[in-house]
Amino acid sequence: MSKETKVEENDIKSEIDNLSAAFQYYVQSSSRKLNNTAQQEIGRMVRWLGAERVVETITPSEIGLYSDEFAKRSSTTTSPQKVAHIKKFLAFLRTSELTDSNLASHLRMKKSNVGKITKKLEDTKVEQINLTEAGYKDYLKQLKDYKSERPQLADEVRRAAADGDIRENAPLDAAREKIEMVNSKIFEIEAILKVANIIDNTSGGDRIVIGSKVSVKNHQNQNNYDYQLVEANEANPLLGKISSVSPVGSAILGRRIGDEVTVSTPGGEQIYTIDSIN
Repeated sequence: MSKETKVEENDIKSEIDNLSAAFQYYVQSSSRKLNNTAQQEIGRMVRWLGAERVVETITPSEIGLYSDEFAKRSSTTTSPQKVAHIKKFLAFLRTSELTDSNLASHLRMKKSNVGKITKKLEDTKVEQINLTEAGYKDYLKQLKDYKSERPQLADEVRRAAADGDIRENAPLDAAREKIEMVNSKIFEIEAILKVANIIDNTSGGDRIVIGSKVSVKNHQNQNNYDYQLVEANEANPLLGKISSVSPVGSAILGRRIGDEVTVSTPGGEQIYTIDSIN
């Protein structure tokens, strides 16, 4: 490394005392003018980590956690470009010797939970998704609710865009994130409803099928649990709806009243008896 380069890096360090200052220096010194998307994405991460943070205190695990947050709010179509912008900034932090860690390598483009089912539907065009009647109606309600949010969110974006510098406009970023999430959910639900098959939970006779409501008894604690067996996309343990591919769900699928099943759990094996099927 030349003496001139070393002096330049020392000058950068003397100018930068926190993450916000590093971001500002990066924008100003970039050989190409950073577009709005790049500045918004980097600015969003800076705020998430803490604008006043000393750069060298940022850990790889924090960047990994940000990857999770990023996946929750980003659509699969825009994620690669956004990730690339953030990685370039993280690489700059290292090349400028503001941190010894290769933080960019810990920012991974994880699959977004929003749109995960949609991607599956796109890959398998003729696949059906089984839903209970209640599940189908719940999706219809969600779709109606999300669509009703659109006008208000559009107004929020317009109001936020008219208020201050677009590059440092946190309300605008938040409004854009929310409307992107809502649009992704609408697209996902519409894709599900197009291939939905409403199942008849009486077709299994005396056997447990998708849609069956069952009561099981745990031998270890002697407690009874009521479940409805559903497909993975409709599962909601808080409402007693368990997936057919979950440990308990896969164990009881196809079973009859009186059958005992053994379920492997992190706490050890649990034995259940099937008390009733509706």
